[in-house]
This record gives sequence, C-alpha cells and structure tokens, in this order.
Amino acid sequence: MAMEEPMLTLAANASALNLVDFIKPILMLLLLGVYLRALGSILERDLRYFNLNIAMWNTIFLGTACLALVAVLAIPIFWAGFPAMIVILLAPLLAYWKHRNDAVQDESQKFTLSSMSMSDRLDARKSRSNQRAAAAVLSGAKGDLQVPADDDPLKPIHMAMEDLLLPAIEARASRLELGLTKKGGAASQIVDSVRYKREPLPTDTAKNIIDYLKKAAGMDVEENRKLQRAKFGIRIKNATRNTTLHATTSGSSQGILFRLDFNRDQQLDRNYEDLGLEAEQEAILQPSMELENRHGVILVGSAPGQGLSTSLCCLLQRHDAYTTNIKTLERDVQRMIEGVDHSEFDPAGDEVDFPTQLRSIIRRGPDIIMVSDLKDPPTAVQASLPGRDGSSPLIYIGIPTKDGARGVISDWLRANGDSKDTDAMKKAVSPLLAVVTGRILRKLCTNCRTPFNPTAEQAKKLGIKDPANTQLYRQSGRIQVKNKIEECPTCGGTGFLGTIGVFEVMPVDRDARKLLVNGDFKGAYTHARRSLGMMLMQEAALRKVARGETSLEEVARVLSPEKAGAPTSKSVGAAAG
Repeated sequence: MAMEEPMLTLAANASALNLVDFIKPILMLLLLGVYLRALGSILERDLRYFNLNIAMWNTIFLGTACLALVAVLAIPIFWAGFPAMIVILLAPLLAYWKHRNDAVQDESQKFTLSSMSMSDRLDARKSRSNQRAAAAVLSGAKGDLQVPADDDPLKPIHMAMEDLLLPAIEARASRLELGLTKKGGAASQIVDSVRYKREPLPTDTAKNIIDYLKKAAGMDVEENRKLQRAKFGIRIKNATRNTTLHATTSGSSQGILFRLDFNRDQQLDRNYEDLGLEAEQEAILQPSMELENRHGVILVGSAPGQGLSTSLCCLLQRHDAYTTNIKTLERDVQRMIEGVDHSEFDPAGDEVDFPTQLRSIIRRGPDIIMVSDLKDPPTAVQASLPGRDGSSPLIYIGIPTKDGARGVISDWLRANGDSKDTDAMKKAVSPLLAVVTGRILRKLCTNCRTPFNPTAEQAKKLGIKDPANTQLYRQSGRIQVKNKIEECPTCGGTGFLGTIGVFEVMPVDRDARKLLVNGDFKGAYTHARRSLGMMLMQEAALRKVARGETSLEEVARVLSPEKAGAPTSKSVGAAAG
C-alpha cells in the first residue's frame, strides 16, 4: 500500500499537469480533430462508394477515438501517452486499409503506399486543374476522360473538338455531321429540322477530331469503312446537365461520315397526342385500334430526316403495350417504348437476313409489328403473308421517300414484284389500310413571334371569314428590351423553337385497291380525297398557321421547296452560333 501511494500521487499530478499545460490539450484535440475529419470527409464516402459495413466501421472508429483519449489521460507521462494515442488511432485505419483492399477488385482503386510518387501527385493535380479549366469534358462508360495538358499533342485536337461541338449544342442542334473527303472536312448541323453549313475544316483537323471522338466513344479508331455506333457524353462547363451523344460512323469510297446526335432519346420522346395529326386524320386511323380490324398494313413515309422514326414510334403508342403483343424489327433502335419487344437487326450476322427475321417475328403471332424500312425488297412480301394461324397482324412499315403518298405506294408495289403481274399487285394492295406521309414544320417561338392580320388572299387560303379580326404570326427572332432591340434569348434569334409534324393520311378502301392494281395512283388519290374525306397536307399545315403554331413562310418552305428560299444568312449565323 505504501508503494502504491507514490504511484497514485504521480498519476494525479501528471493528469493535472496534462490539463493545466495548454499545449498538450491542444495537441490532443488537434489529433482528434484530424482523425474525426478524415472519418467524416474521406472514409464515410469511401464506405458508401464501395458499399461496406458503414455502421460497424463507424462504431469501431469512434470507439477507438474514445479509447485513445482515455489512454492519453491515463498514462502519467504525456510524451508516452500521446504516441500511444497515435498508435491506437492508426490501428483501425490500418485494419480498414486491409479489409478495403481485400474487398475492392480493381487494382487501380486500392490503397498503396507507393502507388503515387511525388511526380504522379503533381501530374494528378495538373490533370484535375485541366479538367476544371476545360470548356468541355468527354465522358465514357468509365467516367470522365482526361483533358489533355497544354504540352500534350492532343490539346489542339481537343480545342478543335470544342470549337466544333459547343456552338452546335448552344444553338440547340439535334445533329452534327462531319464528312471527310480528299477535299477536306465538311461540317453541318441540324437545328429544328433545318440543315446549316459550318465553316469547312482542313482534312487533317477533321480526321483528328473524328479519331479523337471515336476513341472517346470506345469505337475502333482504325476501322473507317464498317458501320459503328456508340453512346457517350459531354459535360460542358457551367451547364446544368450533361449532353448525351449518339455517335455513328461509316465510310465509303468517297470518304468518312461521322454523325453525332445530341440527346437523341429526348428528341424522340414524343407522345402520340403531340405528333401533329388533325382530328379528321386520327379518325381515319381509328378503326385499326379495334380488335376486329387490327390486321393489315399501314405504310408510313417521309423524306429523309423528316421524322420517320418519331412517327412510327408515336403510332405504336396508340396501342396499349401491356394488353397488346407489340414487336418491332429495326436496323437501329433509336427509342425504346415501354412494354414493346424491340428487335435490332445485325447486318454483320450470317444467320438470317432482314426479311427472314421479319417472317420469324410474324410466325410468333404478335398483334402489332413495326418494321423500320423496306431496304430489302422481300420484306414487303413477308409482311403481306399471314401468320402461323392464318391471321395477319397490324403492321406499320416505314418508307423514306421525298414523293409523298405516290412515292410510298410506288416503293411498296415495286418491292412486291413486277407491276405487270396482276396477281402480285393484288397481293400487294390487299392488306393496305392507309398511307401516312409526313413532314416537319418549325414551330414559331412564342417569345418573339410577330402578330399580323392576314390579307384577303391569305384569309381565303386559310378559310378565314373575318381577316380584320384574325391574328396570325410570323417569324421574328428579336425582342425589345426597354428601348433596345435584342436577339431573342429563347430561340437564339432563329424565330423558331421546336418542331411539329404535318401529315396527310390517305385511306385505302376496296375501290382504291382496284385502282392501284391497275396502276392508277391518281385515281386512287382522287377517290380518297373526294369520297373518303382525305385532308391534304397543305390543308393540315394551314390549320397550324391559323392556330399560330407556325408561319405561312414556313409552310411554303417545307411544302414548296422549289419556290421557297433557303434560310437567310442571318438565321444561319444565329443557328451556327
């Protein structure tokens, strides 16, 4: 007992000294602060990222902190207790280090003492600085790609890529195309369905940009002939969200074509109600919704780049995918519709061709089928054949053509065989229910459109009885801010914002089929117009003008391209950014 009293006295004095000496408590609190800060800002995120046992490890870390504090206070000599505190705090960190490295599969994500030298740390800091300073950062499947440093040979290529892509995105372009030929790089962008040319690029610059983007997208950079598709992204500085890029590249004897679609999923995400069909046109298609009439062929056509894929997808949306068996056969599935079984044809496959795959789908007995195109003529024959049980589904078939309903029907009949073969023509026209042809009109920007009263001639075309009290709108692209005229910030000065479809729906009945078998398209068209109440596309377009959705000039541009002028240089400049 006599020996214990001096020890207790020494411990009491040491503890008192620890509490009185202000330097020692500061060191203790500083060490605990660093430890707890590391727990909260680093280890907590790491635990969540790798889905480790957060509750268990937090309990261990906090319990160790309490134990370390008790140890430094209990040991009489501070300079012996403080190192003990450090050792106790390091123990669970080392244990977590080993446990984490055992759990992480990727070697690059494991903690190592020698993984980063001083030069590596400096390079990493420089890389992060480049990422922050860059106007745009490309992102692949594994995250953001490194922006080249100033002394990197790829830096000028990255800057040229930014100069090409960023103005297009800022101008709301839906697509950017870069064609590479021996004469150089020809760039163009599509804004609200209108193509605007960009400044030509030197051959080497265009080739380097294409290779740079192909590598970022995970494509084969050396392959310049075969069709390649990929999806990646671009993050623009100060932008609220990333832009998704769908890249398509192919080559021919004339050169390489590289295409980027911006946020393609959002572009195609349109409901049937917003497609642009008039009520009378929807009425023609309505019978095909009924179970007893849900068989036959509806041909859907438009000029290239005029919304054929969107029209097909929207027409499918008329049907309930959960109560109806719907399948598709497409060369490029651009939009996935919930509940629909999409099939993408692989041209590289040697097993079956496009028509054979379509026949296989028909034999499974679906209620509705959508076929993207008629590039392989036997496709039309397969679509005309009944299914395994003798019944035929309702089939939508896309046909790209610039010649409206005449071009759609001509391509369909040609794909079904010799026009002089009466039996072949009868088989071709017998399943036809309707022909839907469409074009794209630009919608007037409601922020800057200019009102006006129509002239007597315009009112007559539009069926307006009181032109003096009727207000139409035309393109502007300018707004007044106080006493100053400025470019409209909503549409970027183009005067248009978004697009809407305009359609012509030609019904095909028994009389029309007889006329088509005899090669009399004009007679069938006139019959549909006079006897079946078909609305002409121009009439549908003028209705949209009367509702203020678009302008007379835009209708003239789209439906009379040979008479309408090209977009003005001012609008081209605005769209090109």
